[in-house]
Amino acid sequence: MKVDELPVDERIKRIIMGRGIEELYPPQAEALKTGVLKGRNLVLAIPTASGKTLVSEIVMVSRLLEEGGKAVYLVPLKALAEEKYREFREWESLGIRVAATTGDYDSTDEWLGKYDIIVATAEKFDSLLRHGPGWVGDIKVVVADEVHLIGSYDRGATLEMILSHLLGRAQILALSATVGNAEELAEWLDADLVVSDWRPVELRKGVFHLGTLFWEDGRVDRYPENWESLAVDAVKRGKQALVFVNTRRSAEKEAISLSSKVSRLLTKPEKRALGELASGIEDNPTTEKLKKALKGGVAFHHAGLGRAERTLIEDAFRGGLIKVITATPTLAVGVNTPAFRVIIRDTKRYSGFGWTDIPVLEIQQMMGRAGRPKYDKFGEAIIVARTEEPKKLVEKYIHGKPEKLFSMLANEQAFRSQVLALITNFGVENFRGLVSFLERTFYAHQRGDTASLEYKARGIVQFLVENEFIDVDLNDRFIALPFGKRTSQLYIDPLTAKKFRDAFPRLEENPNPFGIFQLIASTPDMATLTARRREMEDYLDLAYEFEDDLYSGIPYYEESSFQPFLGEVKTAKVLLDWINEVPDARICEAHNVDPGDLYRILELADWLMYSMIELYRLFSPKKEVLRFLTDLHLRLRHGVREELLELVRLPNIGRKRARALYNAGFRTVEEIARAKPAELLKVEGIGVKVLEGIYGHLNIGRELGKAEKRRKTLEDFFK
Repeated sequence: MKVDELPVDERIKRIIMGRGIEELYPPQAEALKTGVLKGRNLVLAIPTASGKTLVSEIVMVSRLLEEGGKAVYLVPLKALAEEKYREFREWESLGIRVAATTGDYDSTDEWLGKYDIIVATAEKFDSLLRHGPGWVGDIKVVVADEVHLIGSYDRGATLEMILSHLLGRAQILALSATVGNAEELAEWLDADLVVSDWRPVELRKGVFHLGTLFWEDGRVDRYPENWESLAVDAVKRGKQALVFVNTRRSAEKEAISLSSKVSRLLTKPEKRALGELASGIEDNPTTEKLKKALKGGVAFHHAGLGRAERTLIEDAFRGGLIKVITATPTLAVGVNTPAFRVIIRDTKRYSGFGWTDIPVLEIQQMMGRAGRPKYDKFGEAIIVARTEEPKKLVEKYIHGKPEKLFSMLANEQAFRSQVLALITNFGVENFRGLVSFLERTFYAHQRGDTASLEYKARGIVQFLVENEFIDVDLNDRFIALPFGKRTSQLYIDPLTAKKFRDAFPRLEENPNPFGIFQLIASTPDMATLTARRREMEDYLDLAYEFEDDLYSGIPYYEESSFQPFLGEVKTAKVLLDWINEVPDARICEAHNVDPGDLYRILELADWLMYSMIELYRLFSPKKEVLRFLTDLHLRLRHGVREELLELVRLPNIGRKRARALYNAGFRTVEEIARAKPAELLKVEGIGVKVLEGIYGHLNIGRELGKAEKRRKTLEDFFK
C-alpha cells in the first residue's frame, strides 16, 4: 500500500512521506486494513524493525485529529520512553503535544492534561490510574508496546491490570515481535489480529559448532574454532556484531578479549575517537573495564552500568564507532540497536534451581536484532553450540515457536497490591464486585474460571482487614481506610507498609540511619544486594556492631532468613556510606557493587523513604522524629552529611557542589547571600548559570559584574 492511499488526514501522510517512506511494509498495510482506523482493538505480532511503531503512530494521530482526547503509549523501560518521546515529537507540527512520564509514583500529574500523546512506563501509568487524574477519562487509545511482557513474573500483572481497566473504555493496540499465543491474547482483548514473519531485511539463521557454521537452509561455512571469529569476521566486512551472553561478568570478560582482536581492524581516527569517548566516562571498577574494551572498538552492556554509560554505548554503536557489543539479554528488550550479525553465545542461564534453558521467546527477541534496515540486505543470527547438539538447537530455537504467554496475576506480591488498589482507588464495593472485575482479566480468560484467584483474593482481603488497610461494614461492603488508601497511592506492597507501621514504635524510641536503612532493605519492594559468601562474616560483624540500632533481631545461622538478612545489612551499609559522602567509585569497590545497581538501590531507597514518611504522618507523628526522617530523606536523596542539608536545598546544588561551597567557607545560605559573585565563582562547580539559579531562588536581584558576564560569554562559547 502506498502511503498516499491511506484513508487518513493528508497532514499525517505528508509527515510520513517527509521521513522518506513512500510505501508501507506488507504487515503494516495488513494492520491498517483491519478495523483499527475505525476504533477496533488490534494485536500486531510482527518481527522487530517491521514497523509496529509507525502503525501505532498513524492510529493515535488519526484518532486524535478526528476526535481529540488522549493517547497513551506504554513501554517497559525508562530509556524506551525517552526514545519514543523523541520520535513522537515530530507530530507537534500538527499541534499534537507530546509528553513522557516515568518517575514519582505519588502524583496525579495533572499537568499531563495539557498533552495529547503521553508516553509512560506501565508502572508509572498504573500509579497514575490509582490517583485518578481528571484527564484519564479523555483517553481514546492505549498502545501496549512489548505486550509479551504480560507473561513476565515480576511485571506482567501490572500490564494485565491496566489493560483490564481500559478494556471497553479505550481502543487498545497490543504490539510484540514474539507471542506464542497471539490468538488467545486477541480473543481476550476482542481485537483484530495480524501475525506475520515478514521482515524488511532477510534474516539468515544458523548454529555454530567448533568452527563449522550450519545454516538453516543447509549451507555450511567454515571459520576458526573459537566463536569470537564470527564477531571479528563481521568487523572485517565493515559490519557490526551484537554478542549475547548470560551473565554480566561474561559480557565484560568477552568484551575485553574481543577488544584486542578488533583493535587491529580500526583506523587511526576511529582509535582517536574511541579514546576520547573512553576519557569522558567517570572512573569506577566497572567503567575501568569498559574503558579498556572501548579503546579496541568493543563495549559491554548490562544493567550494572549507569544509564549515562548505557546511552553512550548505544549511541556510539548506532553511529558505527563501536563495532561489537557484548550484552546480557536486557539489550534485546525494546532498545533500538540492530546489528548485521547477532551471535548468541549462551542458551542456558543459572537460576535459583540450577541451569535452565533460556526461553525460545527471549532467544528469538535477540535474533530479531539482526539486520539493519537501510544498511543491510540481510542479517545473520547465529547460535553457538557449546555443549548441546547443533541439531537440537536448530529444532528448539530456529524452527520452534515462542512459548505461550501465561497470566502472572497470581504472583502474590503483585496481586496483593492490585486487590488493595481495586478496593481503595477503583471503587470495588464488595467481594462479589472484586470477583466480577477479576473475570475481565487475561487470567480468567485463559483459565476459564477464577476459582483459584478468588481463593487467593479471599486470603488477601483477610490480610488487608486484619492489618487495617480496609474494613467491612455490616452489609459486607468494603470501607477504604486511610492507611490502605495511602499505601495504594504510594504504589508500595501492603506488606512493605505493614513492616513500616509495625516498626514505628521502635523507630520513635531510637531513630537512626542504619536501623531505618535495614528496615527499608527488608521490604519486598527493595532490590536488596546479595552478601557473597566471602563477605558474610564482615556483614555479620557489622550487624552485631549496630545491633542496638536495628528494629528487628539478628536471625540464627540455621534460619532461612539469615542470608537475606546479611544482604539487607550490606544494602544498609551501602546507603550509610552514601549519606556519609563516600565517593560512588569507592562504594562500588568496597561492596563489590556495579554502578547501575548502586543507582537503582538509591532510587528505590529514596522512594521507600518518602513512602515511610508519608505513612508515619498518618499515626500522630512526633515532631522531632518527623524532622529526623525528612532530614534523613534529604541526605539520602543527595548523599550528604548533616552539615550540608541547608546547602543542598538550593537549586542545582548536589553533594559535590555543596561540599565544595562548604569547604570554601560558604556554610550557610546567609553566607552565600552576603558573598560577592566573584568569590562564589571561584568555587569548583559553581558557574554563572548555577549562581543565577541560586540568586533567583533567594530572590536576590544581584547584578553580575563585567568579569562574570565575560565568563558567561566564554562558557556559552565553549559549549
